[in-house]
Amino acid sequence: MVLVAVAAAVAEWTVWSLPSLRWFFSFDATPDQVLDAEAGKVLGIPVDWLTFRENQGAIVGYGWCILLLLSGVGLMIRTKGFQWNPLTLRKIERFRSIGRGHTSLKLIGVLVFLALLDQVLVGKRALAVRHEGVWSFPAFKDRIFSDEEFGGESEEEADYRELKKEWKEASPDSLVILPPVPWDPSFDSDELLREKLVQIKGLIQDPSGKNPYNGYAVCFENTESEKKVLSGRIREGKLSGPVQTYNESGELAGKEEWKDGERVSEQVIGAVDPSAGKWYKVIYMPLPPDLETRHFLGTDSKGWDLLAQLYGGLQVLFKAAVLYLLLTYLIGITLGALMGYFGGAFDLFMQRVMEILSNIPFLLVVMIIIANIGRDKVTLATILIIICIFSWISVAMYLRTATYKEKARDYVSAARVTGVSTPRVIFRHILPNVIATLVTLVPFSVTSVVTSLTALDFLGYGLSDSYPSWGRLLSDGVSHLGSPWIVSSVFVMLVLLLLLVTFVGEAIREAFDPRTFTTYQ
Repeated sequence: MVLVAVAAAVAEWTVWSLPSLRWFFSFDATPDQVLDAEAGKVLGIPVDWLTFRENQGAIVGYGWCILLLLSGVGLMIRTKGFQWNPLTLRKIERFRSIGRGHTSLKLIGVLVFLALLDQVLVGKRALAVRHEGVWSFPAFKDRIFSDEEFGGESEEEADYRELKKEWKEASPDSLVILPPVPWDPSFDSDELLREKLVQIKGLIQDPSGKNPYNGYAVCFENTESEKKVLSGRIREGKLSGPVQTYNESGELAGKEEWKDGERVSEQVIGAVDPSAGKWYKVIYMPLPPDLETRHFLGTDSKGWDLLAQLYGGLQVLFKAAVLYLLLTYLIGITLGALMGYFGGAFDLFMQRVMEILSNIPFLLVVMIIIANIGRDKVTLATILIIICIFSWISVAMYLRTATYKEKARDYVSAARVTGVSTPRVIFRHILPNVIATLVTLVPFSVTSVVTSLTALDFLGYGLSDSYPSWGRLLSDGVSHLGSPWIVSSVFVMLVLLLLLVTFVGEAIREAFDPRTFTTYQ
């Protein structure tokens, strides 16, 4: 924890973007928030608040690093000279002897390791670029490299996929090293794909030139031009039905009506001759798997790479699981232990609170909150807070029952007699003796948060499109069953992950459950 905190802080200070460590500083202000801050200066809003809004990514990131650093140092101090309980070691050995659970834990470890590699495996930015003898590392630098820096003319960020294609033939001395999956998990797709059609004796033929073409097509000014002039439906090689015409700027100018290759009516001045341009068959998304374009699992209906989205979605789920467990178990353990230890009015009050929360429809709460804040502004933290509001109850109830039983034992009475403080009795003496029950719940809590996030995204009440999502992929696959690679890939990944976590959970329960492997005398 100390090493991670130091590495993340140093990387941010030196403007490096290291795999996974960059996540600590990913809480940047949105453009709307920056604009609000600028307006706040005019309205006289305190400078401290405006500074936070403009620099919240760095402030929150360094806050995470400090928290992680202090936690790591604290653990090192508290666990100095720590020795495992022999009973705990027996339970761990019992878990290792359960092959299915132990193997599943190793596979989950492999998935976590791959997820931590981050932009090394998946991303549109090049890992390394050599141009004119100078090496650059765009994927690992916290800044944008413009096209001009690599000999181009645009001030926008370089397109490294196109750069690799151009330099492969024109500049053999230059080099672009891309990640194995050169696509971002979201908002990254191919340009519109097209296939040239053949015109023979006034008829528009398919690419082979043997049969009249049937389907939608676009007419460009010439072979090299990106300026389209007409688009419409082709039947038996002839324009038929409504046809859209475009102006010099490529914007829609009007509509014409055609029938069997003859213009019936037009709503724009100046007719465009269909034979003057070049006709292309437009290939719409989704696209099947293709090794040449490095869409190894194909694309979805938006043209986004499936493998990149599955990888990004896996990262989101792992982050969500860690934060969910920390937040849910921190609240549940604290309140459950206090309820079981003190009892009385506090216990009755908290039970009524839990009963009220248990009867509130979870999905209705999510729908109301998302409708008020807007789905585009929904973050992972927002969803996790909503889920945790309802999820701590089960943890608290388990610990409440266990604490009620443990506080009547002799070692608790002995601790009280020696003058040990109440927090130390609860968290130093009672909690270690009831933690085994909670350990068996952790894997099933992970499956709960994974299915919850996926279900919310599937229903359209989850994360915004800026987050890669398995639920949104599943919804897209169900809407496009004619492209089976979408739904099949996400289904396989979801089932695999849930199976692995469930196998681990079953093995932990079998190894740590005292009712099965402890004999009382």
